[in-house]
Amino acid sequence: MRIRQQEPPIRRTGSWPAPLRRRLAILGALATWLASVAHADTAMSAQVQFDDQFLMKPRNKSVDVSRFERGNPVVPGEYTVDLYVNGNWIGHPAVNFRVSEGVDSAPCFDKSLVARLGLNQTKLSDKARVVLAGGGECLNLGEIVEGASVSFDLSDLRLDVSIPQIALSRIPQGYVSPEFWDAGVPSASLGYNLNAFRVMGSGYGSTQTYLGLNSGVNIGSWHLRQNSAFNWQPNGPRSYQNIATYAQHDLPGLRSQLTIGDAFTDGVVFDSIGIRGVQLGSDDRMLPDSQRGYAPLIRGIALTNARVTVTQNGNRLYETTVPPGAFEIDDLYATGYGGNLLVTITEADGGQRSFTVPYASVVQLLRPGVPRFNFVLGQIRDAELDHHANIVQGTFQYGINNLVTGYAGAIAAQGYAAGLIGAAFNTPLGALALDVTQASASIRGAANTSGQSVRISYSKLMSSTDTNFTVAAYRYSSSGFWALRDAMLARKALDAGQSPNATDRQRNQVQLTMNQGFGEGWGNAYAVGSTLDYWNRAGTTTQFQIGYNNFVRALGTIFSYNLSLSRQLDTLSGQMNNQLFLNVSVPLGKSQHAPTLATSVVHDNISGWSEQAMLTGTAGVDDRFSYGVNVNHASGSTVGGVNGQYRSPYATFLGSASTGSGYSQVSGGMSGALVAHPGGVTFANDLGETVGIVEAKGADGARVTNSSGVRIDSRGYAVIPYLMPYRANTVDIDPKGLPLDVEFKSTTQQVTPRANSVVMIHFDTVTGRAAVIIARRPNGAPLPFGASVRDAQGRDIGVIGQGSRIFARGIDDAGTLAVKWGDAVDEQCLLHYQLPARGEDRGRFAHAEAVCDVSASARQAQAAASTIATAQMQTPQRALDDPDPVSSVDSRED
Repeated sequence: MRIRQQEPPIRRTGSWPAPLRRRLAILGALATWLASVAHADTAMSAQVQFDDQFLMKPRNKSVDVSRFERGNPVVPGEYTVDLYVNGNWIGHPAVNFRVSEGVDSAPCFDKSLVARLGLNQTKLSDKARVVLAGGGECLNLGEIVEGASVSFDLSDLRLDVSIPQIALSRIPQGYVSPEFWDAGVPSASLGYNLNAFRVMGSGYGSTQTYLGLNSGVNIGSWHLRQNSAFNWQPNGPRSYQNIATYAQHDLPGLRSQLTIGDAFTDGVVFDSIGIRGVQLGSDDRMLPDSQRGYAPLIRGIALTNARVTVTQNGNRLYETTVPPGAFEIDDLYATGYGGNLLVTITEADGGQRSFTVPYASVVQLLRPGVPRFNFVLGQIRDAELDHHANIVQGTFQYGINNLVTGYAGAIAAQGYAAGLIGAAFNTPLGALALDVTQASASIRGAANTSGQSVRISYSKLMSSTDTNFTVAAYRYSSSGFWALRDAMLARKALDAGQSPNATDRQRNQVQLTMNQGFGEGWGNAYAVGSTLDYWNRAGTTTQFQIGYNNFVRALGTIFSYNLSLSRQLDTLSGQMNNQLFLNVSVPLGKSQHAPTLATSVVHDNISGWSEQAMLTGTAGVDDRFSYGVNVNHASGSTVGGVNGQYRSPYATFLGSASTGSGYSQVSGGMSGALVAHPGGVTFANDLGETVGIVEAKGADGARVTNSSGVRIDSRGYAVIPYLMPYRANTVDIDPKGLPLDVEFKSTTQQVTPRANSVVMIHFDTVTGRAAVIIARRPNGAPLPFGASVRDAQGRDIGVIGQGSRIFARGIDDAGTLAVKWGDAVDEQCLLHYQLPARGEDRGRFAHAEAVCDVSASARQAQAAASTIATAQMQTPQRALDDPDPVSSVDSRED
């Protein structure tokens, strides 16, 4: 909100009123200045002169406005800026601003700064090549590249450089040079997920508790990670699983990650396996967005408040409690690109169902000249194996041209060897990959242990029909082909005295993941499925999910519906279960927190028909609280239940309860994370792989817009999860609701973190009282408009605005300000002010009135302040104080 001086009524005397004439003159002068800047060679070279006769001031007196003659003056010194080249963020360097050749301070383009611009060295001027070779001298940008210009926004500390495209090196879109990747700070982190699930019935009761931990320690560019899971029952078995424990270090020169310890292979060429050892593999995230390209989305249906567990090769990766109805899991930690996921649903009555989600690689086409590799040396690590064989594995891919990518791989393990060769093709009909694996295994008692496996993969987005085949794959394996894991399981069977032929070996396998859109208003269909048959047993295993989603508008609201058919394995009975599901949901109102009513009908060939009704909603700031009430009827029994979740800024708490015919269920859980960093310990809801720590002292309660519900805590810190590594991440802070005594110098920062790092993102704040001071001369006359105002340390804090008002931020409750509008003795004065008590502000800026004293003692004090200010103008300073003053008042006062 801008404070405006109340104008007297216009007197119609045949000429424009004096106040209006003055304002028109000011606008005219500003227009002249802007026009001159627009036609200047650089944004800082324009020079105009302002006539102070158009400003409000005492008669026959002048106001010194010479500091505005060359645009927006910048005090010489070093500024940490956001550097943009042709609108693209390049980095966050410290730039020196120096005065040269009679021009106001301008950025010093020395050797280090020029290196950030990505210039084509052959396009530099002769003078630039000679001077920059020395490394010490500064040049103006126009002397380096013809036609280049620069502008600086002091309020946002943003330096924009405009360079003709022909003078730039060809850099892929989205590329950030490795020298600007932030390795982060020393840190320790811990993510946790605690869930307890209890079922009670006639004469029995069972409680299962799960605790998943994801911990990490960062020292320099080394990152230690440990993922584990605990399961226990009060009077039953207890188990611990080490999912992964490893140290990782990125190698930008090789565009790869070095991993030491327990981890998973990438699964790009061979199926993903757990290993304990050393792994060196390419990391495509280091490529720019324009040069690169999966954990699957898991969909399912719960009949009651149920526990959902996701495992892979016997390793428990995920567990949570879900309410009745359809659910989605989209936040699995990636463990590789291959290896099916087993999803188990445990209902409130103890019933279990499970199904498999294909987790296979998409077609691996690479751009021309781009390599990808993965080398492993260690031991096989599998929860279902007793003997951990030594293994060496290597894979390599290379983009030959726009049409073909070649790839190959080899495995050598104890009693097992395999080699693979293949190619991926970019065709008008879609992306196609074909590979052949030759394997030989040493297994006692097996008739044939040498054979081949052929795999064909396909991926295509058909824009004309909006059909997306995410994965379509077929694999045929001969009777003598043994996959690595099958061979190891056969040996385990031999050690237990069983036949190795009891191990299932696939013969044919088909996988499909497809989405089909039907256009606006016609909905979307999806299909996920697989079918398998085996060499050593009869029959075919087929599992699938197919569904259709859409909505209709009726009765002034929107009805959404979903129809799906699935085939899954019922774990308790061992039978395949066909399930039909229909769901309809409608919001009960149009407000932000209006609840939603969902009704559904389910039929399966084991339990028969069941019906559900569920009311869900959210409440609170940032939708922190969510709730649900449900009723389920099936086979003559009725189950009722409730569930709720509270997402605080520091952790998430959830619980559920239900009761039915002869049994009841309760569950409770808590998830969250904490990070120890140089500023202390900060709590959060989530972590993810790469984390940012926002530091904004005094900004308690400010919202970080990048993540829902993330706010600055009382110590001035907040955790931002899921930053994109090797990418420029923009972090924004919404200052709405902050006290008026706190101001951000900038509310936007950019950071490019390295993978697994914890990076500090610092936001400078100005704390102290903000006030509007009405200043008058001893005779009551206003001070000249535009006169400069400095504090006792000689810092510029503002100018005299309309109505002789000063808007100042970060000042003491009482003090002295120096006002100057000329060099004469009577053209400067000292302003002694006293702000009201803090409790009297009541959410508004403090207001005060003061008289500017022009006495001899005041002149002496003013001379001393001017000396300090002059010294600061001529000496580079590393610390930037409050930027260009304003005469408007922060809009938060409204």
